[in-house]
Amino acid sequence: KRAREETTTIPKIYTEELVRTRIANPSMVTGLSYPNLRSIDSSLYRQRALNFPRLPSDLFDLKIPYEWTLGLRGEPFLLVNEFYDNNKEKLLIFATDWSLSFLSTCSRWHSDGTFRVTPLLFEQVYVICGFSEGFMIPCVYSLTTRKDETAYTKIFRHIIALGESRQGVCMNPTSLTCDFETAAIKAFKIIFPAARVKLCFFHFSQSLWRKIVDCSMSSYFIRSDDKDVTNEQQEHTRYWFNGAIGLALIPPQLIQNTWVDLMDNFT
Repeated sequence: KRAREETTTIPKIYTEELVRTRIANPSMVTGLSYPNLRSIDSSLYRQRALNFPRLPSDLFDLKIPYEWTLGLRGEPFLLVNEFYDNNKEKLLIFATDWSLSFLSTCSRWHSDGTFRVTPLLFEQVYVICGFSEGFMIPCVYSLTTRKDETAYTKIFRHIIALGESRQGVCMNPTSLTCDFETAAIKAFKIIFPAARVKLCFFHFSQSLWRKIVDCSMSSYFIRSDDKDVTNEQQEHTRYWFNGAIGLALIPPQLIQNTWVDLMDNFT
């Protein structure tokens, strides 16, 4: 029944029911009474499929059940569900009245998008978080079919409009910390011109490493059978690479001299 009616993962349902049975019947040997999950998971997934809508073939075929548009307390959660660009693109925005209200109190926003793990037919999941009193809380989730400036601009405009219409609040961030997605940065600066954009140090480090890989220089960092690269060269290259990452953490006026000093150590 739970597999058919809930969205909880099948392994979690199995574990919870197993624990519930053990608590209710401490003397029961559950290993004998309960079948192994692997032996019944296919039937459980079949039951789940009975209650799930079929996978859409295109954006027009995408139907979201009403109960999936609500939050845990039954409040509206899917606040934007629209087509744009002559019905070629789609945007979904999920948020609650509380999360919009909280986001309006935050001067610091953080955002990130994931492209590898997204629902069918969508390009990315884009999350905006509010930071306040040491807590970072996800407030707005967006599903987009594109990751261009138009899509990001729509997201920020909708957030402003939703805050005003649903909660009577004004969105006024003073900063956004994000990755190196140029389109998102441009859109944020257009909508919030007085705010400052800060780039994430983690993503900066990732970008440098991707550049190393693109330039076919990874053998200078990872120990391999490449006899053309000596251990000494690997040590020097790692030193320079870590130094390049660290440049982001020092005052701008010190960057040039610091980098020259780093290079002079081994040249």
